[in-house]
Amino acid sequence: MSKPKAPPIQEALPSGVLQRTAHWLSKRARRTRILLAALTALITTTVIALILFNLFFRTRPDQINIGLANALLIGVAILGLALYWLGWRLLVGFDFAETPLQIGKAAALYVLVGALIGSAVLIWALFAIAEALSAP
Repeated sequence: MSKPKAPPIQEALPSGVLQRTAHWLSKRARRTRILLAALTALITTTVIALILFNLFFRTRPDQINIGLANALLIGVAILGLALYWLGWRLLVGFDFAETPLQIGKAAALYVLVGALIGSAVLIWALFAIAEALSAP
């Protein structure tokens, strides 16, 4: 007589947005996580650069300090590289061990903040387009 087989153990689904996002990210391929890190850093850096451009656009050209403008743009580029490094560290990791990186809440927060910033800038752009197309 054989013993009845136990039902297969199912993985418990994580609760909370950050845990679910971290679980979803951990199932993605390495290449996809690299693209997510790059896209999040690019979106955040672009938004900061657009805000700076908007500030400079509203000033008269003879009042712009070129040295300050160049320093700010170089600073934004360095910030973009730092954000990409952070995303790489959280989503891919630098460890070449036999066990893969376990994606945590920090990586999920990084991706969700990038998605929130991307959504906000899309809404901002739609309002700007509507304002530009409205009658004077």
